[in-house]
Amino acid sequence: MLDMTEALRPSELFALRWRSFDNSNTLSITETVYRRQIRPFGKTPKSLGKVHLPVGLADELRRWKTVCKDASPDAFILPNADGGFMDPANYRSRVLKPLTEELGIPRLNFQILRRTMATQAKSMGSVKDIQAHLRHAKADTMAKEYMQELPESVQQMVGSVYLMLVKGGKDEKDSGRLLPKATNAPEEQLVRS
Repeated sequence: MLDMTEALRPSELFALRWRSFDNSNTLSITETVYRRQIRPFGKTPKSLGKVHLPVGLADELRRWKTVCKDASPDAFILPNADGGFMDPANYRSRVLKPLTEELGIPRLNFQILRRTMATQAKSMGSVKDIQAHLRHAKADTMAKEYMQELPESVQQMVGSVYLMLVKGGKDEKDSGRLLPKATNAPEEQLVRS
């Protein structure tokens, strides 16, 4: 749930330590895992920083902290069997590959999880909101590479725009006029429905 909600890169997820969690609703990404090493920098300058945790997810993390083997500040939140950081390639082959087969889907990786989160979130926030959440340097990367078109979403958006235009931007049931406030046309020039 942590990775799907926060859309973390595997290098960020597996480098999280308990000191990264403020025990409230924030995770601080201060280091990453890369080629089986911990490094004090991320993929981009925006990669490092704070990410917001919804209340329910913060609650789950606090519960995990009470039952995990080591909750000391330097311990990893998602450790390997020896208490060190998990290797992303190992996780992909041990967890994601079998899950892909079990679900009968062609492929599953962290990039797909991040893109799925961005696509699903586009009806819940602006491109800039999603860009900030995924810690991308450019909004156009989000829009072009991460957010995919969903036909149902396009249909709903077009219907919503139509209703807004018909209602003139107000929450009226039926004004009896087509696009009066959207066109700013004089009353006598309006098309009657």
